[in-house]
Amino acid sequence: MNTEPNYRHLGEVFFQRAAQLGNQTFLKLQSAGKFEEISWRDFAAMVRETLLGLDSLGVRAGDRVAIVGENSLPWLCADMATLGAGLSNVVISSRVSDVTLLKQLAHAGARAAFVTDETGAGRLLNLKGQLPALEHIIVFASSGTHLPSAISFDELRARGRHAPEGRLQQILESVHEDDLATIMYTSGSTGDPKGVMKTQKNILSNITSGQPLTLSKPDEVAAMVLTTNHLLGRFCFHKGAATGRTTAMLEAMELDVDIASIAALSPTSMTIVPRVMERIWAALLARDDHGCAWEELERLDRKKQDGGTLDATEAARFEELQQRLKESVRRALGGRIKYMSYSGAPMPPRIMRFFQLVGIPLLGSYGSTECGGVTLSGIGDMRPGNLGKPFANVEVRIADDGEILVRGPTVTPGYFNDPRATGDVIDGEGWFHTGDLGILESDGSLRIVGRKKDVFYCTDGSNIDPRQLEMVLEGDSFIRQALLLGDRKPFMAALVVPDSAAIAAALGKSAASLTDAEMRDAIMRRIEDMNRALDEHERIRDIALMREDFPAQIRSATGFKVKIDRKAVQELYAPQVQQIYQGR
Repeated sequence: MNTEPNYRHLGEVFFQRAAQLGNQTFLKLQSAGKFEEISWRDFAAMVRETLLGLDSLGVRAGDRVAIVGENSLPWLCADMATLGAGLSNVVISSRVSDVTLLKQLAHAGARAAFVTDETGAGRLLNLKGQLPALEHIIVFASSGTHLPSAISFDELRARGRHAPEGRLQQILESVHEDDLATIMYTSGSTGDPKGVMKTQKNILSNITSGQPLTLSKPDEVAAMVLTTNHLLGRFCFHKGAATGRTTAMLEAMELDVDIASIAALSPTSMTIVPRVMERIWAALLARDDHGCAWEELERLDRKKQDGGTLDATEAARFEELQQRLKESVRRALGGRIKYMSYSGAPMPPRIMRFFQLVGIPLLGSYGSTECGGVTLSGIGDMRPGNLGKPFANVEVRIADDGEILVRGPTVTPGYFNDPRATGDVIDGEGWFHTGDLGILESDGSLRIVGRKKDVFYCTDGSNIDPRQLEMVLEGDSFIRQALLLGDRKPFMAALVVPDSAAIAAALGKSAASLTDAEMRDAIMRRIEDMNRALDEHERIRDIALMREDFPAQIRSATGFKVKIDRKAVQELYAPQVQQIYQGR
């Protein structure tokens, strides 16, 4: 029988788990190809010292504290310490532009900020004149710092060791479920900041999914190959902290994935984004004869799926190939894998089918930052576009116009200091309007059929407002019109109508004598300058030149409002889109 107490916040749960599990491994962090293991007891000591160190600086419940950095042990410690202290943390990737960094820190009114190193501290000091609320900068790097307003992480922890007896428990007991726990920004350098608020209750409700909170089995190892700056990565870490399972973080979040490291880790589950899954899949097919075996199995499977019948020889061959791949793929992933979860973009159907045939479920989740995780695919049911049934503590319904509406304790109370934007997406009955279009199947599962709002989903889990980037492009004198590409693609690109007269004048030539190569080079130089002010996932990597303005059925303007038919763009300009992304 479950005897777990009724926890109010994640910090309370975490310290209880640390007391229960002591020397058992909580974290496995990969560095230079090796895994460092950190016990529950040691990590809890770091969190305690960090939490009390912040308290010694006078940072109190309700203050906002930024964490500017990437996956690391100090990052995780800062996250858990601020949540446990009742502070509202603001997680920001160190890869964002200075424009984005300033916007988000200023909007949040951060009183303190963690940074990776003195370079990161220097960035904040350069912006400090525009950040009147910022008083303290904590540098993760172990060496001391002599920069003004900055102390090292070690110095902060040392301050925490001298806290009065009982102060930790006093702070933990002061935190309530409706307190603001975190602010996660959804816009980049091209739009106004929108800080999604998550309460302590939101976080715990997302972890439990409406089920009793129970302790994981001792051998559970959840591997993640993604950043904790996104909701999915933080969810994986927070769930481990609440359930007592071991969490492992692998390097190469977006680049090469070392299958040997996965095998050595022997995880029971993995959390990834589709772009990483594509690389894992490619690495698996490159092993031994997996590629050839899969091609033959896929051909036979396609025959079955198309209504054909396999003869006795083909059926036996199908079973043989499937069994061989099952055993080999599971062995390559460490032999204990139960499932892999993903979010941020659809998984390619071929990859879905591959893992279905080898018996490793891919569980897709649906849910923006605003509504947390909303559904999970049912094991054994991996229909493309179908994302499973809503969690027990979440309601999902379809509006008259087909929009997916979500309500429940995982849904944000709104956007920080932005009641107007909040009112635009949360109605009087508490329903969050997702902007996505869907259908609830007869079995209660959700299928995505399109989008009502104009947003691009990137394969790294982030999202982009395409119109904002198009406005940046069209603000350049060399570009008459631009249409952004990149929804569910590996990078941003654009279809561009050049202003040949402006380019010719700049080059000292006649417009009639300009070549496509000259116009392309001139525009790409301008775009490279634009990219410096954009965040990494927003940067435009390639373009295709269009000789005529986009037709009205593609791009129509009424006053200051421009409407783009994104589906029609993909259909009408399929050859240009294919040329940009083919082989990339």
